[in-house]
Amino acid sequence: MASDCDENPFALLIGLADRLTEFFDRCASAVGLTPAQAQALMHIEEPTRMGDLAHLQTCDPSTATAMVQRLERDGLVVRVIDPHDARARLVQLSPKGRRTRTRLAAMVSDAGSVIDDLPAEQRTALAQLFGQHARAAR
Repeated sequence: MASDCDENPFALLIGLADRLTEFFDRCASAVGLTPAQAQALMHIEEPTRMGDLAHLQTCDPSTATAMVQRLERDGLVVRVIDPHDARARLVQLSPKGRRTRTRLAAMVSDAGSVIDDLPAEQRTALAQLFGQHARAAR
C-alpha cells in the first residue's frame, strides 16, 4: 500500500526540496558559511546593489546589509561605488569570495546525488517534468 507521499506529487516535491535544502546547508557549512551567506555568495555574480540582493534573498534590506557586513568582515565581499550613481554602493566578490563561491558551486553542482537513489526512469521523468515546467515559465 502506497503512502500519501508516494501518490501526491506536491508532497514528493516538498520532500525533494527538503533534501536539497539539507544538501545545500551541508555544502555551505563545508566552506564555512551559513546557508544564507552561501546563498548570497551564489547570487553575487557581478557587482550587485544591496536592494537587489535583498530581493534575491527574499529578505528585508536591513537583513541583507547585516549579512553583507559579515561577509565583508570575513573578506568575501567588498563594497564599491556604483559607477552610475556615486551615492550608491555595490557589493562584489573579493578574490577570496570568488574562490569560495567557485568551491561552493562545484559542491552544489553535485546536487543530483540527492536523487541518485531513485530508479533511472524516475530521474528521467523528473528531468522531463522540470524541463517542461522551465519551458512553460518562459
